[in-house]
Amino acid sequence: MRKSVTSNLMLLNGGSKMQNNYFLGFVLVVISGLVWSLGAPLVRLLEDAEHYRLHFLIYRGIIIFLMVIIYVLLREGRNFLNALKRIDHWVVFGGLVLSLTMFFWIYALTTTSVAVSLLMLASSPIYAAFLGYLILGERLSRTTLVNIVIVVVGVTVMVWDSEKSSTIIGATYGFFAALGFAIYTITIRHNPEIPKLLTPALAGLFSVILALILLLATGTSFEMPPINIQISLIHGLVISVGLILFGLGARYLPSGELVLLTLLEVVAGIFWAWLPIIGINEIPETNTIIGGLLILSAIVIQGIATRKRHIIPMP
Repeated sequence: MRKSVTSNLMLLNGGSKMQNNYFLGFVLVVISGLVWSLGAPLVRLLEDAEHYRLHFLIYRGIIIFLMVIIYVLLREGRNFLNALKRIDHWVVFGGLVLSLTMFFWIYALTTTSVAVSLLMLASSPIYAAFLGYLILGERLSRTTLVNIVIVVVGVTVMVWDSEKSSTIIGATYGFFAALGFAIYTITIRHNPEIPKLLTPALAGLFSVILALILLLATGTSFEMPPINIQISLIHGLVISVGLILFGLGARYLPSGELVLLTLLEVVAGIFWAWLPIIGINEIPETNTIIGGLLILSAIVIQGIATRKRHIIPMP
């Protein structure tokens, strides 16, 4: 009798702990999405952004590298050097791909609207599912295939009959940013034993190196307006904090819910860009709204389908 009562109490305590962990994970991921949503509007506040993309990537990359490395050092403690030793070619490749993704992302944001850029990036989970099938041999469901078609239709609607060539060019940059982010997610899933944040830390470092090489090769001055330096540093801090919060919360949530919660960054980012008090005042075009709703619906369907399979993300 006592054993039965004791086992029941253990089950209740275990269930309560799981609920608390789930709530904690949910809160952390939601906060990370809200933090990340500030990133795109911040870029729009840059002065003469088209001429300072590489400078922006250098300052931001330095902050991302330092912040994430310091966090991993504090988290791993004495195991930090052992964690670094476990870095393999997949981590290096993932860092390189993510650094190129950062380039495509800043070029997208400085070429087209925040709405188009964010909606293009939001489609990355669909591409990740397809790449998981090709590279990792994961099962590709009919739902994913249907969602791929929906995303393609949504992107087509967004750029269809657009009078601005910048919309098409920006959407192209956004597509490669989404594809790069999808490849990055595949690389971090390849080896679960390596701390996930080492890849974005390397990406920050690689982006600094690549931007420096391009600046030197083109003979461009390293000078940048002080306000742009401040925005670049703040942006790096925003991305770093978002990465850390997301990494802390993701371990407690199924990947399907993570996919759904990524939509918070998109919706909030578009809202900040529209909010007149911020000063950007971007109003999405009709085609962007229609195509964006199609893309968002595909992400929602993907998230619900994944949630039903109870896929738990890696810690």
